[in-house]
Amino acid sequence: MEKEILAALKERISRQNWESWFIDFAVKKIENNHVIFEVGNIFIKDRLEQKFGKIISKVVRDFLGRESSYEITYREINNEPSNNENSKGALIKKRPLLITPLNPKYTFDNLVVGEFNRFAYNVFLEASKNPGYYNPIFLYSGVGLGKTHLAQALGNYVLETDPDMKVAYLTSEEFMNEMITSIKKGTTEEFREKYRKKADILIIDDIQFLIGKKAAQIELFHTFNAIHEAGKQIIICSDRTPQELKDFHSRMISRFQMGLIVKIDLPSKADLYKIGKKILELRGVEIEDNIIEYLVQVYDNPRLLHGAILKLIAYKNLFGEMNLSIAQSLIPNYNTTPKTFDEKIIIILAEMFECSSEEILSSKRTKNISFARKIGMYFANKYLGLSTREIGKIFNKSHSSVVQNIKQIDNALKDGNLVIKNYLKELNQKIKRFAEGKSV
Repeated sequence: MEKEILAALKERISRQNWESWFIDFAVKKIENNHVIFEVGNIFIKDRLEQKFGKIISKVVRDFLGRESSYEITYREINNEPSNNENSKGALIKKRPLLITPLNPKYTFDNLVVGEFNRFAYNVFLEASKNPGYYNPIFLYSGVGLGKTHLAQALGNYVLETDPDMKVAYLTSEEFMNEMITSIKKGTTEEFREKYRKKADILIIDDIQFLIGKKAAQIELFHTFNAIHEAGKQIIICSDRTPQELKDFHSRMISRFQMGLIVKIDLPSKADLYKIGKKILELRGVEIEDNIIEYLVQVYDNPRLLHGAILKLIAYKNLFGEMNLSIAQSLIPNYNTTPKTFDEKIIIILAEMFECSSEEILSSKRTKNISFARKIGMYFANKYLGLSTREIGKIFNKSHSSVVQNIKQIDNALKDGNLVIKNYLKELNQKIKRFAEGKSV
């Protein structure tokens, strides 16, 4: 009976959850119509009762009848008496200690897995079970394809399955700012101990933002070495390959290449459809399937798709209705008509800087949109040879505004701004692909 109950439970639990929470789950005994299960510690006991209580109850009733019941106990480890007062009583795993915050929504369960990210998903799932086995892991992809979700999913998984582990997740910019603050306050040793000694897993996101930041690169190099030599897990996320991290010291690049390099590709339309459905599921909102099918024809990026769906949800909440006609009016499909060269520049810039074409052509002056315009204007002038008046017509801006924006980018490049150089390089590659009739 014990084996049959466990087998029935296993059929109703996903493989990932079974391996995470039921690995030491056992039937201790059955008394009349009451089942006593046993697990390793109180943390897992609480989690099982909260997350899987209904499923366990259903299985027990299926086997022992409607009046049956169950309870979950945890094994108490009683050591020999010790002089250390702290050793008295049961050994209970403590709650996770968060060195840096993680988004609880970023889990493996909430991640849509397709051919575009299957290898990355399997690597991170395996690394979450065996931290340090693949070390380091260098994850790269274009913007908005799920690097942050996957990296934090690993952190959340580890903290749930082994609360004694300490996970640190932060962007390279946060790493650099914290380093600068520690120098100003004279607390550099505390800063170094936090990430080199306390962290069991260190995840650095958006590593490309350390381009041109020599001091931060040096600090990261020594942090990397300390963690790696201790056999702890280090994960680096980037929007480009290690070789494309220009101005990084060669020794840092070689560290990134010494482990496993993992790429997330562009999702297919079928993958994007699944992602759209998952977004709605997590939001608890219903929108017709033909609307999602329409949206995946408009966008090829999950982040942009997410923004579009939120826009439709907001409309539905405000006005109580949503159909394909409304969706098309709110989110026009500019992909249905051939693009002129000028139009394509604006569309590519919008994708690169995660805004809309309308915002780039508008009078908005938010930092991100303004920067996208400047990059586009400079590119059109220096790379395409367009006059400032022609550029003004493309971007719907005055001649003087175009001249000023081009000059600002020119001055930044003279000062050695490598971030701008990389954006211009990326824009140039995308424009070339468009000119050659290839997918951008």
